[in-house]
Amino acid sequence: MTSEMAGLIERHGGVPYPAPVLQEVYLKDSPEVQQLVLDTCSGRIDAVTLLTGVGTQALVSTAAAMGREEEFIAALDGLTVIARSPKPARVLRRHKIHIDVMPPEPYTTADLVNSLQEWDLSGKVVALQHYGGPNRPLVAHLQEKGAEVREVILYTWGLPEDEAPVLAMIDDIAGGGIDAIAFTSQPQVGNLLTIAAKAEKEEVLRASLGAQTESGKNGRDAGAVVASVGPVCSRRLREAEIPVDVEPEHPHMGSMVLALVDYFE
Repeated sequence: MTSEMAGLIERHGGVPYPAPVLQEVYLKDSPEVQQLVLDTCSGRIDAVTLLTGVGTQALVSTAAAMGREEEFIAALDGLTVIARSPKPARVLRRHKIHIDVMPPEPYTTADLVNSLQEWDLSGKVVALQHYGGPNRPLVAHLQEKGAEVREVILYTWGLPEDEAPVLAMIDDIAGGGIDAIAFTSQPQVGNLLTIAAKAEKEEVLRASLGAQTESGKNGRDAGAVVASVGPVCSRRLREAEIPVDVEPEHPHMGSMVLALVDYFE
């Protein structure tokens, strides 16, 4: 994603400043994940809800590592398949697995819940692939519909092995050397603050984020413009008391870059 994002920024005249604040830690050796593969292959799962592309591919990769990829894909294609967004949908289509339910933009939990209103899940065993942590509202909704929910986490968002680029970025933001910071997923927010706190830089980071709205749309007195890829990420930023200056109408990286272009124009 780093090179894709950098290319988008460069095409619109910007200078990318990559500073990854997270890394994916896969849990393919987890007994819970392997048991889910076995239960899917043996017909003990009725439906599966896939929230991320990374998690969907990790599930297929786990099956492959167990020597059961073809069997797992065939079994999955026979279930009720729910994809939260185009990201898991792309992985499913790559493996020729059908999709029964996918909500409209912006692909939030509320949108997914609304898309499931007409589906009868009473008495069904529904596997739910989380993304780094549990989605309690979605679990509660599935249980209210009478489903037996099998939760599984296939990966977590760990801190990067090398935190030096992030610390350098924080210093450059505080020094006015960075015009905007773009958040492409909600886990980035907590990790950035964690890295800053460990280095005793959280206070200066917070003071350097967010445009000064009082001085006009493009006022820069307070620091770097904060761009969020979509409503889920924006909600996490606001929970962390970080202002959101730019959020695109459609929750995509390309749309976010275009929204930043419009902002600075």
